[in-house]
Amino acid sequence: MLLEVIVKSTRLWIADSDASYMDAFRQYVNLKKSHLFQVRTCMEAGQLKKALSEEEAEILLLSAESYKNCKDMIHEECVIFLSEGSLPKGLSSYPAIYKYQSVENILREIMYYYSEQETDAECYTEVHRDNRVIGVYSPSGGISKNKFALALGQILAEDRNVLYLNLEECSGFTEILGGSHWNLSDLIYYLRQQKTPFLYRLNSMVQKMGRMDYVPPCDSYTDLSQITAEEWQRLLYLIRTQSSYDFVILDLGSVTGHEIELLRQCDGIYVPTGQDMLSQGKTSQWQKYIQILDGMDILEKLQALELPDYKEEPGSEGDLSMLPQQEMGVYVRGLLQE
Repeated sequence: MLLEVIVKSTRLWIADSDASYMDAFRQYVNLKKSHLFQVRTCMEAGQLKKALSEEEAEILLLSAESYKNCKDMIHEECVIFLSEGSLPKGLSSYPAIYKYQSVENILREIMYYYSEQETDAECYTEVHRDNRVIGVYSPSGGISKNKFALALGQILAEDRNVLYLNLEECSGFTEILGGSHWNLSDLIYYLRQQKTPFLYRLNSMVQKMGRMDYVPPCDSYTDLSQITAEEWQRLLYLIRTQSSYDFVILDLGSVTGHEIELLRQCDGIYVPTGQDMLSQGKTSQWQKYIQILDGMDILEKLQALELPDYKEEPGSEGDLSMLPQQEMGVYVRGLLQE
């Protein structure tokens, strides 16, 4: 049983002249399960001034016109402008978000800007909950391990909250899925700054593969190799205690230098390997190595898997999303039912 930290909803006010836009935004965000914001809307300057005077706002998402009506009352609130392309002269020092894009993108940008703001506010209440970290590792390597981990994560995400983290030195994700503003290196860098709203920064980086969340992996082997065991452990601790994820899938590589420490953080470990002689030999040698390192606790959590030789190969991002419906998905579903 783990200690869970429930994040209190951050009060976000949106003020704009377009009532239908604000109402659609409010309904979308407030209906999202386990979301970080409680959105309120206003069109009248007096309503927003009252909220500010009573300290009912923590984030203000404002049009430039709304800002003019209440700027004298803004003190420590996080101010973000809702822009239609450009801001009036004199407001360019404030963060701005383009108005006409998906709500998910707007939310990511809000969380990024809010995570940049230092806050001493009490954001959490403590309760107890269960979640699991599942490691996927193979000493024989190969893309079958990745396909297994991705299929596992997406299948679990059909009715649970799942975060997939690829910790390989060369994942290929950037080439397949395209670039992103931020990746795992940036999240670790933020963690090193000891800033308070970690969960907001995490959620600002999360991307989707089907229903499964993932943080884009490190692009640089140098960045990956410089992450310490303590930093990996702290990252997992914060995810387990500050997020709503039921499962964290660790798709592990071989050169972070901290595989043993990471495997010890896992509640269960799958070791998928091929049925050929070399793959079997590598797995057997690795298990003996773990035993020499006094890793009986790791071996007790380990489940070695002989993956069939599937012919289907992912050729695009869409193919990766289809893994749960392909042969690998059938195999994983059968494994989870055992």
